Amino acid sequence: MPDTLNIQNIDFQKTLDAKVLCEGIGLHSGCKIRMQILPAEPNQGIIFIREDVANSQKIYASYKSVSDTKLGTTIANKAGYKVRTIEHLMAAFMGLKIDNAIVILSGNEVPIMDGSSKIFVDLINEVGIREQFVKRKVIKLLREIAVYDGKSSIIATPSNDFTINYKIDFEDPAIGIQKQKFSILGSNFDKEISTARTFGMLKEVEYMHKNGLALGGSIENAIVVDNGKVLNPGGLRFKDEFVRHKILDLCGDIYLSGKHFLGNISAVCAGHEINNKFLWKLFSDKNNFQEIEAYNLISMEEVTSAVA
Repeated sequence: MPDTLNIQNIDFQKTLDAKVLCEGIGLHSGCKIRMQILPAEPNQGIIFIREDVANSQKIYASYKSVSDTKLGTTIANKAGYKVRTIEHLMAAFMGLKIDNAIVILSGNEVPIMDGSSKIFVDLINEVGIREQFVKRKVIKLLREIAVYDGKSSIIATPSNDFTINYKIDFEDPAIGIQKQKFSILGSNFDKEISTARTFGMLKEVEYMHKNGLALGGSIENAIVVDNGKVLNPGGLRFKDEFVRHKILDLCGDIYLSGKHFLGNISAVCAGHEINNKFLWKLFSDKNNFQEIEAYNLISMEEVTSAVA
C-alpha cells in the first residue's frame, strides 16, 4: 500500500504539562549536572539556558547553532556559550512531538543518563504532555537531497511519512554490519528507539580517558565492546541496539531543523557532522522543501488496525 497522509484532525503544537527535574553525569566533564525542563509558549521551539553562567543568554536548538560535532552535537549562541551532547534529549522531544520547551542546565552539557533517551522520555510522560491549540507546521521534502562524506552518506527522498533506513558497518564483530528501518510516525518510539544506548570500543574509551575526554563515559551509560564481546554485564537491550542508537542520534540531529520532518532518509555510516551538513543542504534552497500545516499523521499499519 502507498504511504498515507491521514488528515483527520489538525495536529497542534505540544509542550510539557509540568516541570521535569533530573540529575546525572556529564559525558565530557564527568561532573554532576542538574537539568530542568519547563513548559514553553507556542512557537518558542526548544531553548537551552545555562544557569551556571551569568547572563549566558538563550541557546536555540537549531542546525545553525551547531558549533561542534565531535563526540556528540554541541550548540552555541553568539556570545560563545555552549551546550554539549544535546542529541538524545532532542530525540526524546522529537519522538514525543514536543515542539516547545525550556531546558535549564547547571553546566555546559546535557546529562548522559543511561546513554539513551529512555529516562527523558519516561520523565516527560510522567508529568504529561499538553496541546497548545496552535497549528504545527512540518517540513515536507519536495525533491531528493544527497550528502556524501567518505564512506558516510545521507540520501533523502520525498514521502508523506518519516522513515529512516540505516546501515552501519564496524570492524569489531560485536557490532559488524547492522541494518534497520523504522517509520518514525508509526513506530513505538519510546520502546523501539529511545531505549537504545550509545556505544564505543574499549580501546577508544581508554584513550579518551587518558587524554581527558569523555570523563563521564562508562558501562553505566554506554555499551562498551572489545574484540567481539559486549562488556556490559546486562548485555544488549536489542540484538541490533547499535544501529537503533544511530537512528536515535539522527532523529535528535534532524530535529534541529526546528520542525518535524516528512521524507524518507537512507543513512549509511552517518554521524553528527554529516547529519548537520544534510540540514544545511536541505535549507540552502527553498525549492527543496515546503512548510505545511500538520495533521495527525499515522502510518498505514495504524490505519489498518484502527478499522479492523
